[in-house]
Amino acid sequence: MDASFEKNLQKIFQSSTRYTTQIGEYILGSGGKRLRPKLVMLIGRALGISDEKIMPVAYTVELMHTASLLHDDVVDGTAIRRARPTANQVFGDKPALLVGDFISASAIETMCGIDSLDLIRAMVQTIRKMAEGELKELEYAQTFHDRLDVYLDIIYLKTATLFEYCAYAPGVLAGLSDGALDALVTYGRAVGMGFQIVDDIINLAPSQDDNKDPFNDILEGKSTLPLVIIFQENPQVLDSVSRLTEPEKKVQFLAPYITPQVLQESRNIARDHLERARDALRRTGILMPELEQIPDSILAQLERRF
Repeated sequence: MDASFEKNLQKIFQSSTRYTTQIGEYILGSGGKRLRPKLVMLIGRALGISDEKIMPVAYTVELMHTASLLHDDVVDGTAIRRARPTANQVFGDKPALLVGDFISASAIETMCGIDSLDLIRAMVQTIRKMAEGELKELEYAQTFHDRLDVYLDIIYLKTATLFEYCAYAPGVLAGLSDGALDALVTYGRAVGMGFQIVDDIINLAPSQDDNKDPFNDILEGKSTLPLVIIFQENPQVLDSVSRLTEPEKKVQFLAPYITPQVLQESRNIARDHLERARDALRRTGILMPELEQIPDSILAQLERRF
């Protein structure tokens, strides 16, 4: 996204309270891919929607994502994100949570300017799903499991549902047919699923270029896809790690089982989702190389690890 997007995003964080402004500046200063607003803008332009009309949606999805990160970091007790201390570590849990609420309200306010009850309703439903995903993940926190269905449901709710909205909103504004809109939403969902699986693989196969806290998912007791595969193939590993109480010892115990084969199996599942995204995009009839390249760019993050 360009400099004007960042500047206008910063304006949304302006408030009479110092916490809102300070935390907003801190979050924006940490950077980020801006993949969600970029996806909105690319789809909007491919469908012939003016930037002026689609831009509020781009701001909205980035605000929703930012609010979810603030809330997630407090709930998970995350200390590092993008190679920096999290906002809750710097400013405290209470300010971080409340600013997250402020940002969520700002997202709703931004969408109200579009004057589409359908999109506002879908946005609220998306926020609810994201919260449900966090709650479901919390239910399984610190209790490792081998249930692929649970893992896929969590990442759909927490991550892919927002990508769905990134595709749905431009499709509605463009007046797509039901069939084309369904295919576009499938594209968004599949991109989101693939994106999260790749992100989870990276957490367990870090490189020096990553702005991530390696093995953080294990420290937080999250059964991400590579771990689910390990536990399904080695039930005794699940039994043994479940008896450990210290997070660092869990990392030490599980590290030898995170083999190239396990990571490759995880990569194959991510690739399957991203291939579904490509198929769905073809069904929409939208011709835009940038949208076709997004699945490839997501999977390419793993290339240097295999």
